[in-house]
Amino acid sequence: MSLEPTLRSELSDERPLLSGEPSLKSRIKAKWYRLDRVSRVVFSLFALTIGAVIVARVMIEIFDPLDLWNGPRITIPPRVDDGNDTAHTDKERRAAVRSAMRHAWEGYHQHAFGHDELLPVSNKSNDKWGGWGVTLIDALDTLYIMELYDEFDQGVTHAVNVDFAKAKKGYTTPFFEMIIRSLAGLLTAYEMSLDRRLLDKAEQVGNVLLPAFNTSTGIPYPRVDVNAGQAVPANRVCLAEAGTVQLEYWKLSELTGNSIYHNAAQRVVDILDETEKPYPGLYPIWIDIESGNLTSGQITFGGQGDSWYEYMLKQYIFSHKKVDQYRRMYVESIDSMKEKMVKRSVFDPQMYYVGDLDSAAKRFSPKFQHLTCFVPGMLALGSKVLDRPDDLELAKNLTYTCFQMYNQTATGLGPEYVLFRDNQDKGLSNTNHDDDFAVVSLDKAPDSEKADGFYLGYDKSYVLRPETVESLMILYRITGDKV
Repeated sequence: MSLEPTLRSELSDERPLLSGEPSLKSRIKAKWYRLDRVSRVVFSLFALTIGAVIVARVMIEIFDPLDLWNGPRITIPPRVDDGNDTAHTDKERRAAVRSAMRHAWEGYHQHAFGHDELLPVSNKSNDKWGGWGVTLIDALDTLYIMELYDEFDQGVTHAVNVDFAKAKKGYTTPFFEMIIRSLAGLLTAYEMSLDRRLLDKAEQVGNVLLPAFNTSTGIPYPRVDVNAGQAVPANRVCLAEAGTVQLEYWKLSELTGNSIYHNAAQRVVDILDETEKPYPGLYPIWIDIESGNLTSGQITFGGQGDSWYEYMLKQYIFSHKKVDQYRRMYVESIDSMKEKMVKRSVFDPQMYYVGDLDSAAKRFSPKFQHLTCFVPGMLALGSKVLDRPDDLELAKNLTYTCFQMYNQTATGLGPEYVLFRDNQDKGLSNTNHDDDFAVVSLDKAPDSEKADGFYLGYDKSYVLRPETVESLMILYRITGDKV
């Protein structure tokens, strides 16, 4: 066989005489030599830079110690409006809040570091959550946001050495509480700092709590014995405990690539979506674990029900608005809440509140919990995401009520709940705290109640609830109104 190249039958000045196409290497080489010297130098430097970045990333993955860096220090510059006479005051407030956080951390660090809680009166500590150092873990993201990086590093150094597969002897871990505090705290701290050790610890927490889902329905047990590696059997679990773990487990699946976490948590949503309800979108707080049925308890946007409704909206947002199930369930719940559970004060027409219903959605309780003060923030967020302007107006009125719960007290602190009377002078007794639906005839309203719009109940305590401040912040962010 001849090794000489074959000539084309049709010759052209624009093409080579060889019948075969030039190789890729030849074409690249030809283009390279057509470039001038400066262009070749610039291109070479660019290629070397890209190569160095790739090699560095590979080295980080190979050599674990190099992946323990604390990540970039991200600083969001404050937005100052020179035309707003509160701008400098805002700076001072921001500094005061940061100072308060540093003060709280220093007290914890000195008297309770590594323990679950600081007892500020005695300067002692406890491990009532099993000894994982829950306060520390839950505070990591706040320390980072406030640029308290030394304190953040102190917390991380401790957190990455905690063995979350162990707890205090004889202690059973509350599933929901440790998801929203320990798992969420570690995930958020990881996403801010990119310290891979925090993600590894988050995965450990997710794994040791996963046995909670080992039930016939997939509805989780409320407690886990992490020392034994198994859940603690129970007959029922409350709505918030079962339905406020989905975001954390979904994020863990996203970051680890392991779908087991999201699938387990999503099954709860699917079951509650299909189960029979006394009224569309309204859920009594107690779920039978073996059947998945809603069995008893009041319908409330307060304690033991609250965050279930909040998570519907936030899961829809987290899905990039692609999973319509969450939107549909959220809208159904909010529409029914507005129809059945929203009332207003007989003394102040601007003062709206969300009461509770019994398990049949028949009897109404005129009790407005501080825990329910998250609702205006949720409604405002939903109004923006889902284009529901009426929800924003209701959110403003509810926020007004939550603010007045603080504004009308002598101390400036909000009580655990307030009570309202109807226009027939009926309401709940402020001495009977056993039955939230035992409506009685009340004495004539004193002037103080008429001025406040509500009256105080049996429990007048304040336990550092964050819901009102959260709603005020969200309303300000969405409306821009500094009122």
